[in-house]
Amino acid sequence: MRMDKLRGLILILVIVGGVYYGWNMIPPYFNNSQFQDDLDDIVRKATYTNISEGDLKAVVIKKAAESMDVKLQEDQITVSRGGAGVAITVKYRVHVNMIVHPVDLDFTASSHNKAIGS
Repeated sequence: MRMDKLRGLILILVIVGGVYYGWNMIPPYFNNSQFQDDLDDIVRKATYTNISEGDLKAVVIKKAAESMDVKLQEDQITVSRGGAGVAITVKYRVHVNMIVHPVDLDFTASSHNKAIGS
């Protein structure tokens, strides 16, 4: 009887731990996915405009702050503009405070688009 209670308690702790882990770890990955979509949209629009690399970086920094509450620096963003199109790569880190062990997650969001007819 005592062993059954211990197993039940362990099962409850494992379930609660799994929920806690998911509650803290899923949002950064979801936000990265949303940011990737935003980056795709930025690159698509930039392919057909003459926006400068500095202005593109400013747009990316603003979008990251709005959608993910991540503060990017210009050196975390790489913009490549060629005759065929535009490519943007963003490398950033998100800190997740976990009770037992805080975690830093590294993300790389990248998008490129070729102009029609190139």
